[in-house]
Amino acid sequence: MTIVVLGGFGLVLLVAAMIVADVVSGSRREVNPSGSEEKTAGRVIRVRGPVHGRLQDGTPAIYTEVIVEYYTRRGEGPFEVARKLPVGSRTSYQKGDRVIVAYDVRTPRRGRIAGRVTHWPTYGPRAGDPLPQR
Repeated sequence: MTIVVLGGFGLVLLVAAMIVADVVSGSRREVNPSGSEEKTAGRVIRVRGPVHGRLQDGTPAIYTEVIVEYYTRRGEGPFEVARKLPVGSRTSYQKGDRVIVAYDVRTPRRGRIAGRVTHWPTYGPRAGDPLPQR
């Protein structure tokens, strides 16, 4: 009887440990576990709006369309990706803004705008900075 109780308790502990391990490994997984998605820099080339039209799900809406041009990390491109934002959205883009684009490395290159970046350094002196004097 003792062996059956201890064996059953051990089995319960084993199943619980497997469930906990699965939950912990699931929280560490990325959105794309196969590693087929990369991120790169892009630049907003066109902002259209407000546009009266339909979203991807077919609902009528008034939105602003943001079009971004990007190159892959391997130098392929240029590719374009568009995003439709509601007119009242807190996120606003202007032509020339730098953004992060996540794209699929496999051949229909489906990209998505992952967000705007404001902290990238500019090349050369900024317009407001005085040049160093000798």
